[in-house]
Amino acid sequence: MLLRASSEGPRNERNAGAHDARIVGRRAERGQACAASSTLVALVRPRPVPPQLAIVVLALVIAAVAEVASFAGLALSYVVAWGVVNAALALGIALPALDSKRLVVTVALIVIAPAIAIGSRMRALAEHEGLLGVEAHLADRLRLEQSPAIHPDLVRGDHPQRYFVRAEDAAAVRVTLAPGVRPIDAVSLGHGVFRVDYDPRAEGAPSTTGDVQARIEVDGDVHERAMEVIAPLAHPRWLRASADRTKACTTSEETDELVVIGAHGLVARRVIDDAPSDCAWIGERVVVVFRHAPTLAIVDPSSDAIERVEIGPWGHRVAVSDDSARIAIAHEDGRVSIVDVASRAVTRAEVRGLADWIVFDEDAVIVARRAPAALFRIVNGRVARTRTLAAPAVTMTRGVDPTIVLATTDWTEEFTPPAHLGNHYVQDQIAELDARTFETRRVLPTAHRSPRQDAAGGLDRGISPIGVDVTPDGRWIVAFAGSDEIAILDPTRGLAPRTIDVTSLGLGAPISAVVLEGGTIAASSAAGGRIVLLDPRTGRARDTIALAPDDATLLRDDPDALRRRFGERAFYEGTRAGISCQSCHLHGASDGLAHNIGGQVLAPTLDVHGVRGTAPYLRDGSYPRIGDLHEVADTLYRGFREPAGDRAATLEAWIASLPPPLPLARGDLEAERHGLDVFVRSGCPDCHALPAASGLGRHPIASVFPDADAPADLSLDTPSLRATGRRKRWLFDGRARTLGAIFIRENGADRHGHTRGRSSVEIADLVRFLESM
Repeated sequence: MLLRASSEGPRNERNAGAHDARIVGRRAERGQACAASSTLVALVRPRPVPPQLAIVVLALVIAAVAEVASFAGLALSYVVAWGVVNAALALGIALPALDSKRLVVTVALIVIAPAIAIGSRMRALAEHEGLLGVEAHLADRLRLEQSPAIHPDLVRGDHPQRYFVRAEDAAAVRVTLAPGVRPIDAVSLGHGVFRVDYDPRAEGAPSTTGDVQARIEVDGDVHERAMEVIAPLAHPRWLRASADRTKACTTSEETDELVVIGAHGLVARRVIDDAPSDCAWIGERVVVVFRHAPTLAIVDPSSDAIERVEIGPWGHRVAVSDDSARIAIAHEDGRVSIVDVASRAVTRAEVRGLADWIVFDEDAVIVARRAPAALFRIVNGRVARTRTLAAPAVTMTRGVDPTIVLATTDWTEEFTPPAHLGNHYVQDQIAELDARTFETRRVLPTAHRSPRQDAAGGLDRGISPIGVDVTPDGRWIVAFAGSDEIAILDPTRGLAPRTIDVTSLGLGAPISAVVLEGGTIAASSAAGGRIVLLDPRTGRARDTIALAPDDATLLRDDPDALRRRFGERAFYEGTRAGISCQSCHLHGASDGLAHNIGGQVLAPTLDVHGVRGTAPYLRDGSYPRIGDLHEVADTLYRGFREPAGDRAATLEAWIASLPPPLPLARGDLEAERHGLDVFVRSGCPDCHALPAASGLGRHPIASVFPDADAPADLSLDTPSLRATGRRKRWLFDGRARTLGAIFIRENGADRHGHTRGRSSVEIADLVRFLESM
């Protein structure tokens, strides 16, 4: 018993302790439950809305109702809301009291609804504040502000290019642009600016494509800069039929090729020289002119024989007289050369502007100048007749009886500048003129409506006639690059046109079409890199001459090249308004006309070559990326005829592949160095910073053109000065008709650099430097 009692005593004590602990635990639990209950009651008890929350909600409501699209507007909305809420509290007006559940629901509804309304305007907000594409803008700025910096960051192996390098305080700069290219010693222009002239035939073409690192040696120190290398594809352009129409020739500048075809297929394909730009037949031989070589070549397609005649560089178009006794060449720099085939003597003429097209009419040469648009009849080296045009000839050929036939984007009989005030006014048409008097015989609008249109006013036929062939019986064979079709017109009999849709044949954006023996139609596509022989009755392909890989091959082997190809097609593709990029930017250049861009200001068209890396874009700098320009087509011009992939991305890829064009005039290095010195001392780099000659920014129009007929809140993009020497109108509204006129008092001399008081020699050398860009 004692043992049992002694053994149970401690156990009873343990049980009693446990019992007490349970009691204490239950009391604690009851206490916690009571505390939780009190907290819950406190939470669900109606409480006033916090003032700060009320201010934020009211600010969002004000911003949504007022459709605010700026940070300043948002800030003002907050200030107004802060004043209203605090005024209410000061007057003793209590904020509403809500329990937690109702508070959460109410706040969610009040906050989310205005936030959604404001969110719908986020693009407008980002656009107003310059935030759209800010990453692209920052990338351009960081690349150009580093030292050393080089522009452009693009290497092509198909023709010469000019680069500028900025390397402060450097004595010597040497550049290796890409693998496979020999190092080039840069020419110092002073002020830490160097020039690099690259010719792939002298320094070697790149041995790779895609992204590479260029080596820039600055006084022995090596720096690497990212570059993109592009290997060009073949681009067959205008086909020229022989007199007997048994053959046709064409050239590909990108691959330095002459191509000869017959009605049954390829006859010859050979590399001949530097950037052949056009060809024509002289009997059984072919005359070829070149963009950069100072000669023309007379080629025998059946042999290796080539004869050369010195004519000077920048050969653009060529024509041969009916008797094959004379050859006429239109040069990009405005010269016209007429070569006597027998004696090789050269007669010169001048049209003061890009001599774009040229044909013979018996004893005369007829030239179409691009800007200012005009026709010239030249006899014995002298201009005998002129006619001003409302828009340049997009293409021109010889007709019958004798006539000339040209395609244009506007035709006005009694044309007086300025151009139309309509936004990018375009009315595609073909005109036939008397070759001797330039009197109009007929004008045929080509943009036809069809049942395929999905909205009133939509156009999907006859867009951008860009190649015309007139057959001996008077029919017109027209290539419409904007609507992917070949049309056969008979204007003398007024028959309805017969059209061949060539989209499925790989002939996107057909650029030329001619009739060969047997009625076979040969059509070329520069973007597609091919020539197709068509049956005129069925529209089916008899043969395809592929000079470049097809889409499927590029997709597998070179997707970047395919992206550029699609972008080139998009550039020529017509919208439902009948307008394409090509309509105003002829082959990426300018039509020389003024357009009411955005409905805000009448401004000349700019060249898109070399705009890569100089964001923002458009005259008002409203587009931060090149691809954003696609929005113009989707909004102002009702979109494209057919659905496609990311047109904006492909369009940007193609435009970004276009380097700045080379200067037309031969330079004077010492004058250019002095001109750069004037450029720097006048403060020009403040807005046109080298090496890109652009400040990558915008300026209020009133600060530069206080007398401008434009909205006061309009800002202007600072364009790059690269290729400025090729323009024919300068400043935002084209008021300056020469480069030197930019700096005269009437155009605001000290608003474009501090040039007031500069001597005539200083201004002349400044102009020479700008022309060398």
